Amino acid sequence: MKKYIISISLLFAFNLITAQYEHDSLKVDKGYIHYFTKGEGKPIVLLPGGPGFSHFYMRGIADSLPNYKTILIEFLGTGRSIYKKPDSTWVNQDNMVNDIELLRKHLAIDRWIVLGQSWATHTALLYGIKYPQHTSKIILQATAGTDNKFQKYYWDNVSMRLTEADYAQLAAISKDSTAGKFDGFKIQFKGYFYDMNKASSFFNMPKNEESYFFNGSFFSAFTKDPGYKNFDISKEAYELDIPVRIIQGRQDPLNGGIQERLNERLKHSKIFYIERAGHFPWLEQPKAFFAALRESLND
Repeated sequence: MKKYIISISLLFAFNLITAQYEHDSLKVDKGYIHYFTKGEGKPIVLLPGGPGFSHFYMRGIADSLPNYKTILIEFLGTGRSIYKKPDSTWVNQDNMVNDIELLRKHLAIDRWIVLGQSWATHTALLYGIKYPQHTSKIILQATAGTDNKFQKYYWDNVSMRLTEADYAQLAAISKDSTAGKFDGFKIQFKGYFYDMNKASSFFNMPKNEESYFFNGSFFSAFTKDPGYKNFDISKEAYELDIPVRIIQGRQDPLNGGIQERLNERLKHSKIFYIERAGHFPWLEQPKAFFAALRESLND
């Protein structure tokens, strides 16, 4: 068991990461959907959050699943799947779900496990609602519930953890034309972690991944989508007849009761809390997180 509890530095070591994944793409009307696969076994597709992140930060989870065929998708408009500027006419949850289904058909997979992280927990639930016949289980990590009401308190929970010195650094970085691509993010992301010293680990990556890692234009287009404010899939989600597992860092700034409500109302749900962990518990408490993930997959 110990060999799968990998340190943060090893999760992102160049020689361990780049050689293990097969990169391919699927031709679609708006360009290509890029995806990465690793391993053999029961298929599980990993959906990155943000919205706007590439697949890369999800590799830490995929690396812990040696007996599965893991598929990491980059939604159209993110990562390498950028062929035109994202805008609110096509960047939305429905099209992200469509990307997933197109990829499933392309890979000739009948049923798979769908794991969504952060905002992509909405995407995972919506995919299960639209395609229950192709979804064997849904795993929600850092779930945002079934609507966007969490936005009322989420940023307050993040920002309250930052110090005056952090805000001074952010102000200085905004005026510094020589600042690194992720310098500001590294400060902001302290609020996503229980152990703020581990926040910078989220941005450990090879240089060739940096330009793909996050697309702010996708995030902006997503939040300007006409259906964004009224997004609510609670009624449909509570009718799901699919097993759902929720893995939540106890100190995740998303926590506000929505996780408990979701767990109580879903038909086949179980929730796992990871103590002393925030939004990315595999980076803070890998032993507890991967144990919860294995139990979620196997029960």
